[in-house]
Amino acid sequence: MTPHLTPRLRWALGLTAALVVAGTGVGMWLGSESDDKAGLPAVISPSNIAGRRTACLTGDATEAARHSDTSAIWSALQDASQQNDLNVQQLLVPATTADQALPYLAGLAAQHCDLVVAIGPTFNQALETASKANPHTRFVAVTTDGQPAPGGVATVMGSANEKAAEIRRRALDLPAPGN
Repeated sequence: MTPHLTPRLRWALGLTAALVVAGTGVGMWLGSESDDKAGLPAVISPSNIAGRRTACLTGDATEAARHSDTSAIWSALQDASQQNDLNVQQLLVPATTADQALPYLAGLAAQHCDLVVAIGPTFNQALETASKANPHTRFVAVTTDGQPAPGGVATVMGSANEKAAEIRRRALDLPAPGN
């Protein structure tokens, strides 16, 4: 049995179908009129909305836990932040090779860390590459006696207190944002 459609019902269904097709066409036409960047996601760039400089302490978590330097340097950075317009950040992560450390260093530079202080041989081995790729970021290697200093970056050695004092001085000497 086939359903029987009255002329009036056929006319209403036809009009509805025509309006749906026309609406879809107009929508597609209007959507294609926008500029070339319409389908691309918005560009996101980190910004320092506080207008403050940033000093970041990083290193391998296992290595950092073994050294008293880590807590002394972190305390020095926190002290510097209280005395000046300075944000401080600590990122201690598991990284056993320079190849594993390099993305963390690049990430800190991308987050606009003005000063990146690296503790331990794993991160220090990656500093030369990171400093070449991020010339606007100051990198400092905290080393122990007998540990090779990475090329192209400042190196801090000495007792834990001497290292902390030097890192604090370097954090306070950062130029104002935009300079």
